[in-house]
Amino acid sequence: MHIQWSNLSSRNMPFRPHTRLMFITSHNSQQNSTRSVSAHSQCQRTQAGHTNRWQLAGALGSDLLGQAQVRRAEEFGGKSADRKIKSADPMGLHWHEDATSCPQSPLPRLIHPLSASRRTRFCKDVTWSSKLDTPEEQFFILSRRLTQNAKPDAVLECLGVRWELHCSVLSYSDTLSELYTNSKRQRDVQLQERAAIGKDSRVNRTQRERGLVYRKWHLSGPLILRLPVKDASINKEALSFSLRTLYDPEERPSEWGEAVLSTAALLGMSNLFQKCLKEMLANISSLTVCSFHRVSCKFKETVLQRACERWLELFLVTELSFHIKLRDLPFDLLLQTLLSPRLFTSNEYEVLRAVLCWLYLQLNPPRQTLPAHSTIITFFSKETTIFLEQPQGQKYITIFQALRLHGITEWQHLQELQNIRVLPESWLLHILSNHYHTEQECCTQTISIYGFYFLLQATKMGESDTYSFSIERLRHWDPAVCQSSIVSRPYSVRSDRSVCYHITVQSYASGEWQEHSSGTVNQEFGLCKRRSRSKPFQIEGLSSPILVTFALAFPF
Repeated sequence: MHIQWSNLSSRNMPFRPHTRLMFITSHNSQQNSTRSVSAHSQCQRTQAGHTNRWQLAGALGSDLLGQAQVRRAEEFGGKSADRKIKSADPMGLHWHEDATSCPQSPLPRLIHPLSASRRTRFCKDVTWSSKLDTPEEQFFILSRRLTQNAKPDAVLECLGVRWELHCSVLSYSDTLSELYTNSKRQRDVQLQERAAIGKDSRVNRTQRERGLVYRKWHLSGPLILRLPVKDASINKEALSFSLRTLYDPEERPSEWGEAVLSTAALLGMSNLFQKCLKEMLANISSLTVCSFHRVSCKFKETVLQRACERWLELFLVTELSFHIKLRDLPFDLLLQTLLSPRLFTSNEYEVLRAVLCWLYLQLNPPRQTLPAHSTIITFFSKETTIFLEQPQGQKYITIFQALRLHGITEWQHLQELQNIRVLPESWLLHILSNHYHTEQECCTQTISIYGFYFLLQATKMGESDTYSFSIERLRHWDPAVCQSSIVSRPYSVRSDRSVCYHITVQSYASGEWQEHSSGTVNQEFGLCKRRSRSKPFQIEGLSSPILVTFALAFPF
């Protein structure tokens, strides 16, 4: 099998890549086939391109002629990105300096933006896709389109990619402008040295010609700008976007964040830096607050830092505690938020839940989803020892000391505190003792009996040790009556009702329990104000704890 071209010559017709023909014919002669295969195996250069160039099988950094031909082919192809290119070797139309293809080459691994991602080794039509998959391609297409395929003035070597730039946009970047100025100054010095070599008659002519040939391409092509990157947050996507904004300020990234801000700082693009800060300030949420605060501390941007801290004061409990990004909240920032007097919460128990969830995520880093509260309670309840008393829990003591545990008053929440085995027993004893000895100015409870609603009251009389106990009949629309009770329970329309009640008060004094009783009292309770309340039952010399019992009965 061998390849034979048609009798149409490129010298007799204009170049049309789409109409070039290729015929593949087979011969029955085994001898010719063997001879063709042998010739192909011994061939060191392959034919490629519309000018019938010969190309080495491997990319060589020292093949300056081949590189120049590749450049011309790329510039020719860039003017019509949508056209199809036919070639015996599509690889020949791309420049790819790869250390693996040439082990002895001292040159770094640099990839042209429109290289390996669009290539194919099949001998058929190659169509350049208009879909931009890589950041390198996005930048290359945009810059070529806006500059009308003008030749680049500089080539930025950064992150293993060569970014072709033009002088008209370098002034928007302080870093690139400085690199270009320094590189141009070095080239001018080299040109002066070359001119001095030409005037020095003492230098051997052969050596002078070798030096001129060696420097000719280097001193006439685009300036090479090398920019090392030490910040791990900078990636090709952010760099491509930042360079695209030099040509089109209306470009927008996939997301504003640390990568864009770090790249703008590296390139010295103050306008992009401020724009990124503005976008970050407007997009603080559960998804971004932790990363934005870290970036604000990194660049010492106090405005963004305070905005993140203020957001946490408002939404730590109500929003972030229900998002998996809670695990990214740093220890110091959580402690600062808990100590803030502006921390917003519906009750102190919700703050405790948020802290327990954060602690669970710190102890289980591989978890990628937010756990249910029951899972957290089970995790901490199965421990046989108190968590804060263990070595791994010592560093979290300040977090729980910042909680206002005395604000947790519901019985089931207090029971949960005892079950999770996180707090030391001395803490729990102090919390429960304070609740036990707490004195309230007034204690009330609403009850319903056969459609009649009553309010039971126990009130302390000023600063003395005297207490008053009474019963009051309520109307069905009274605010003290729960709305759900009105809907689900009956209501009596009788205006008056005879009630038999008995009030018993017990209190601990002088080392023993004392009992006080109002005795059995019969009274007509009506709906008018003067008849709706019982006579107050007052007792002096009481001290907490005080236990009160109201007994009500309806006589026939």
